[in-house]
Amino acid sequence: MCLLNVPAACWGICLFACVSPSCDPDTPPPPFVVSECLDCSATDELDRCSDGQDNDEDGLADCSDPDCIKAYVCSAVGPEDNAAWCDDGFDNDGNGYTDCGDFSCMQTAACRTEVQEPDEVSDAQCSDGVDNDWNGYFDCGDFSCGAAAGCEGADSNCDDGIDNDGNGYTDCGDFSCSQNSNVTVCQ
Repeated sequence: MCLLNVPAACWGICLFACVSPSCDPDTPPPPFVVSECLDCSATDELDRCSDGQDNDEDGLADCSDPDCIKAYVCSAVGPEDNAAWCDDGFDNDGNGYTDCGDFSCMQTAACRTEVQEPDEVSDAQCSDGVDNDWNGYFDCGDFSCGAAAGCEGADSNCDDGIDNDGNGYTDCGDFSCSQNSNVTVCQ
């Protein structure tokens, strides 16, 4: 078997589709080679293996297609509970939440600082996308960020008539205010 003008980076991803019984360079590659293995960049792999289409017209789409079996988007499926899978840009466990937005990632190194900080209270800490105080919540989802810019959860932000965290709820109508024991204006 011979790989027809296929970059080495493509061999692991498209091996099934790119193997040809002929080593004749004058023989045009079959259509499935052109559609599946033309480019093996990570972007192309993601496009081919997660677009909902049967790109090589073999009756199989995306991760159901053996051509995509080694594509990262198809192989990284399972519990989103380790630093690698919580920092890869995919919803590995299929629950609709990605990386640090997924509750199961909250306690991984990908979603918290290397050193535990006593509180997550500054504007910078409350907008950095990680759990600085290691309590399982980050940014505006952490009650200690209530007074930070862009968050709700402090008396000053829960009595100003503004939806500070942009979730569609204002002041005491926002659980960040009404369910926060640090907020007195909603009691």
